[in-house]
Amino acid sequence: MSKAAPAENTENNPPKKSKKKLIIILIALFVLCGGGAAAAYFMILAPTEEASQEKVAEAEVVAPEFVTLEPFIVNLSAPDDSRYLQVGITYEVNGPDAVNKIKHFTPVIRSRILMVLSQKNISQLVNIEGKQKLMDELVELARLTIQTDNPEDRTKGIRDVHFSSFVIQ
Repeated sequence: MSKAAPAENTENNPPKKSKKKLIIILIALFVLCGGGAAAAYFMILAPTEEASQEKVAEAEVVAPEFVTLEPFIVNLSAPDDSRYLQVGITYEVNGPDAVNKIKHFTPVIRSRILMVLSQKNISQLVNIEGKQKLMDELVELARLTIQTDNPEDRTKGIRDVHFSSFVIQ
């Protein structure tokens, strides 16, 4: 009878290793599924979040407004002091606050523009690079004039400057 007892023991009690293998396989499957779900989230939903952030940034962009100054006529500096420059200047600004600031400071801006223009000569103004440099100077001049306590506001107010006419005679 002693031989029959061990045989019954093995039939009723399956080996414990198979339960451990099953638990390890289930845990591995759970980890893989979780990793796949995380990868799918970042690949599918993350670009959607970036797109929504871009839409928010686009919504923050304010449509430009334009402030046209009266035309300027100045004598050019030596050696071209017998010639003059006639130029129309329009500032491109962000919103009504910047328009109001430009209008409020128009006398100061006009005075400073006249000083800058009267220091130029033909060789500085006939090529594109010279005109672009002048545009950069005029933008910075206006930004400095309407400067506020917050430096970020200063650069956001004035976007650009445009010439509506540019005649050298």
